[in-house]
Amino acid sequence: MSEVRKLWIPGPEGRLEAALRVAASPRAVAVVAHPHPQHGGTLHNPVVFHAERELHRAGMTTLRFNFRGTGSSEGTHDEGRGEVEDVAAAASWLRGLAPAVPLVLVGYSFGSICSIRHALHDRTISGVVAIGLPLRRYSVDELARLARPFAVVQGTSDEFGTPAEVEPALDRMVPPGRLLPIDGAPHLFPGRAPEVGLAVVDAVDRILTGLSDG
Repeated sequence: MSEVRKLWIPGPEGRLEAALRVAASPRAVAVVAHPHPQHGGTLHNPVVFHAERELHRAGMTTLRFNFRGTGSSEGTHDEGRGEVEDVAAAASWLRGLAPAVPLVLVGYSFGSICSIRHALHDRTISGVVAIGLPLRRYSVDELARLARPFAVVQGTSDEFGTPAEVEPALDRMVPPGRLLPIDGAPHLFPGRAPEVGLAVVDAVDRILTGLSDG
């Protein structure tokens, strides 16, 4: 496993603080977006860290970053509007490192909403994985238009949406979305971050397998 390289990437409102791990011959590249910055979310969140590290261990080049106005990233929080552009900037920058392999977006909570909204407008995104999809806070009706592989890692005790609430949105998708429940876990996944990381790898592996089979 390569060491983490700390760097800044260009964003729409200035530089974005980021952490990069480069695989020698990546099978894919993955951007990992953190939870809501006004509720403590940063690129150092344990769930984000473990998801990104396990993806790298599985042979991918990975990038996690701080949204505008978070940590050392420049700019000002924009209530989820400009943050979609931050995801776009991170995806574009990472794609430049390995343009010939699939690019997957992974987002946790607020980061999942921003990742979905970017993927709706970027057809080069191969798939999206949401961790803790906060469907009681945000509408997810737009998922029906994603038309790419999609998976949700959701705690069965998530305060912002249980798996039973997530399933109807997944069933309306083409192809249908996939649900990976984490038994007994609430939204913050206390003590369960390593388990979440492995579930994310499982989800991304399925996405990549589907691409190769197609």
